[in-house]
Amino acid sequence: MYNNIKVLAVIDDEFFNDFALYYAKEIEKYADIIWYRIKTKDSFYYDKIKNMRKNINNCPLILSSDYITALKYGYNGVHINIKDLYNLNKILESDKLLTGFSSHNISEINNINVDYYTLSPIYHTPKEYKVKPLGLIDYNENKKVYALGGINLDNMEETSRHFYGVAGIRLIKDMVEKLNF
Repeated sequence: MYNNIKVLAVIDDEFFNDFALYYAKEIEKYADIIWYRIKTKDSFYYDKIKNMRKNINNCPLILSSDYITALKYGYNGVHINIKDLYNLNKILESDKLLTGFSSHNISEINNINVDYYTLSPIYHTPKEYKVKPLGLIDYNENKKVYALGGINLDNMEETSRHFYGVAGIRLIKDMVEKLNF
């Protein structure tokens, strides 16, 4: 049904908690990329990272921000945000990591050169602060832009026709649970 849609699976450690690996394993054969978004460097940080890498083998696995740990544990790439730009040259110099960037406007996509981008929020998404959805905006189609934010099973097909692909946290949860992948 959704086989031709490019999916960047965002496996957020805080959202999925103890089930992060379960959702990653369930979605890996359908995803183009799995982004393991883990922000909290608690005492289990490295164990979680090692365990995810050990168990996800059929899809490129990307780690949030921490390019040194990504290289050390054999991740395929790193996904950075505006706060990580100071490391971009070091990441690109390594020439071993696929690099993604969390963008929130077209200017960032046009001015930052990485392998792929997430652009958010496309649609309304619950946040602790007010955000204005971007909608289906135009962008440089020579760049791989995954729509993120408010993507769900009802709008993913239409959204994927406008963008390179779709990305999400709740989208992945719904795909696994409702479509019984």
